[in-house]
Amino acid sequence: MLTARFCRKDVEQSQKQDAPELESLLDRYRKTPALIEVNFRHMMSPKATGDRATHHIHPYPAKLLAQIPQYFLRSEVLSKRGDLVADPFCGSGTVLLEALLSGRHAVGLDTNPLACLISRAKTRRLDPAALEASALLILANISKAADEPPPPVVNLAYWFYPHVIKALNRIRRAILEVADSATRDFFLTCLSVCIRHVSLADPRLGVPVKLRMDTYPQDHALHDAMKSRLIRLKRISVLDEFFRVVRDNIGRMKDFSLLYHGKIYGTVLQSDARQLLVASSGATRKLLPKASVQLVVTSPPYPGAQKYIRASSLSLGWLGLCRPDELRALECQNIGREHYLKCEYLQVTTTGIPLADCLLTQIRSTNPLRAHIAAHYLVEMRSALMGISRVLQKGGYLVLVCGNNHVCGLTFRTSEYLQTLAEEAGLVLRLQLRDEIRSRGLMTKRNRTASVIECEYISLFQKA
Repeated sequence: MLTARFCRKDVEQSQKQDAPELESLLDRYRKTPALIEVNFRHMMSPKATGDRATHHIHPYPAKLLAQIPQYFLRSEVLSKRGDLVADPFCGSGTVLLEALLSGRHAVGLDTNPLACLISRAKTRRLDPAALEASALLILANISKAADEPPPPVVNLAYWFYPHVIKALNRIRRAILEVADSATRDFFLTCLSVCIRHVSLADPRLGVPVKLRMDTYPQDHALHDAMKSRLIRLKRISVLDEFFRVVRDNIGRMKDFSLLYHGKIYGTVLQSDARQLLVASSGATRKLLPKASVQLVVTSPPYPGAQKYIRASSLSLGWLGLCRPDELRALECQNIGREHYLKCEYLQVTTTGIPLADCLLTQIRSTNPLRAHIAAHYLVEMRSALMGISRVLQKGGYLVLVCGNNHVCGLTFRTSEYLQTLAEEAGLVLRLQLRDEIRSRGLMTKRNRTASVIECEYISLFQKA
């Protein structure tokens, strides 16, 4: 029997008791507009954080710390119950889930179809008993499934043993027979978790890197564990692994059902934050309505940072979301991407931000590609912030989470540059906080010319 690990009353009481009031921070900043140091992990009670509801339904690189949207959504200063909250870089749906749990409607956009799938599965309340019944139906369909060629997956035989490929394909085909789309999305999300678990990719790394017997030397602390993993993968029961994930995620869905505020909705759309487009009927696309959003909480990507599409590539192929020959085109839709043609990055791109352009001129003298990546990032973020301003109601708020990093040894002050762009878009800075990053997952060095990102800046803007 599945039991819930949290109840709504405990979460709401813990948030009210443990988090300092937003009003006091705003008043402090209004009197003395200086950066305020905070610790969001300590500001929220453990009962309000961790593996609650569906937050851990699927791993995702560089996930936003859940305590940040929790803190801003617990107060009615920025938004009230029933308001619309948006995240144009929604990733795996952390902000969307927190918005729903706080009684707000939520809309999220992302260009990565896997992120959209995870966010949909995370934010749709499904009956746990119905999910258990569907799991039994899927099991029956797996036993009847005939062997057919698997979908096109990048370097399939390189990442999976033959028996694993066969089992994953049978599970996939059984899930695709589920008629209800929301239920199907839930089980496809479970399959995506399983795919990475049974692959030969190193589980410690966000992007797929093949694990070998000699990956970690004999004197390395991880040598024995990784050797055991490789041996286990040769005889692993993919079916058992899949249904273990299903069982855990049905438990999370039960938690979500108990915490969920009924008459609200969440919408997830595969779209581009640079234009804030939403999918409409057929091939028609339209803009999000002007002045329709009360609060935006978002953490945009860093320039040349996480390789979201590469990190998702195995699941994208297995789930039929993107063919291997379409991966590069999909990557090109992402802000902060790394790959450009030589003819593109040899052209000088200016941002219109004097301090940034001065820095980029220095970088360009030694590394034109890194300079172009950073410059193009700011140009595209200008479009995104203009779109955010357009959809915000007058007096609405933007919570922007970002961090500074280094490019070719020089400090790239992302938070300052984005503040300039936000103000250019008609947004006024009301509060700026800094929180040290304590998660090793967010401190990964992105590339040879970069550095770790050790703190995040949380800037609160209001539309004039």
